[in-house]
Amino acid sequence: MRVSDYPFTQEATEHVRSLGYSLESLLSKSSFKTVRSRAAERVAGAMGDAIPESSGDTVAENLTELLSYPLARVMVSCLNDPILLRRYALAEAKLAFRRMQDEKEGLTMLAGDLGLNLRGPGPWKIYFAEYIRAAHRMHSPKWKLTNRDLFEGYLTVTEVELKRILEEVIREKVLKGLPTPVDEKICQTLEEYLKPLSRQLETLRARQKVDLGAVEEGAFPPCIKKMLTEVAKGVNLAHSARFALVSFLLQINMSPDEVIALFNTSPDFDQERTRYQVEHIAGSAGTQYRPPACATMATYGNCPGEDELCRKIRHPLGYYERRARMFTPAEVHQ
Repeated sequence: MRVSDYPFTQEATEHVRSLGYSLESLLSKSSFKTVRSRAAERVAGAMGDAIPESSGDTVAENLTELLSYPLARVMVSCLNDPILLRRYALAEAKLAFRRMQDEKEGLTMLAGDLGLNLRGPGPWKIYFAEYIRAAHRMHSPKWKLTNRDLFEGYLTVTEVELKRILEEVIREKVLKGLPTPVDEKICQTLEEYLKPLSRQLETLRARQKVDLGAVEEGAFPPCIKKMLTEVAKGVNLAHSARFALVSFLLQINMSPDEVIALFNTSPDFDQERTRYQVEHIAGSAGTQYRPPACATMATYGNCPGEDELCRKIRHPLGYYERRARMFTPAEVHQ
């Protein structure tokens, strides 16, 4: 396992610390210009398609890769945008995932560094508590503990599954502690790199902004408002919440394209997959789905709490219809 490929690991952190380079030298010395450029490239890649790969063929390139990671975290913290933070963490995790494809023995070492104690040469046995901690945000049925071969507290994961689990652990580790406290003077020193990144971030925000038009946002029930707020922050909704939100918005006459655009803020947004899911819910296969009733929403943990009107209705659409009649469009959009 090449430590520069995984700069978020404890081993990488200790190696960087042993080198003794100060943050001041990374920020100012001309010899570290490639490090600063690579750090900015990491952040820019997170706002684009992906962080570009680095060859790492020389000692200097490996050092640049190691040192650019903590500096990229500084840049992200200077920009301090919640959508960027999540996109950056996901982009670093996806870069690591691509690098894992060439790992053999290194997978076990990487897992151990990240706190997963594997048994066996692969497929591996993993303790259920460690598995839950690593896979709790993965909502596909195959990841549910009830669908795994649990025996004496351990379950089996394949190489493909382990790589996906490690990607999720890395995403959470990178996100942890962001934004880190950064002195304003440090941000000013990095202005040459932060200015273009800031412009790119503004473009990203503008592209993700959606005009809901005549849709009466003020009439939305609390559950839908909360889901929209989470989506705007770049949070990945649980499958049940995403279905409820999409089906609700389609039922109040938002177009599939408008609904798809809402999810642009998701850090792992996949337009083709999202379009398929939204159009399926809209009825492309012959059945148009309605959002679940309030009782079902509560069962799945998607009810943030009732307001006065909630107590009088049984369905989010009923809430919306009644609330919309209570206000004129002008009042709703104030």
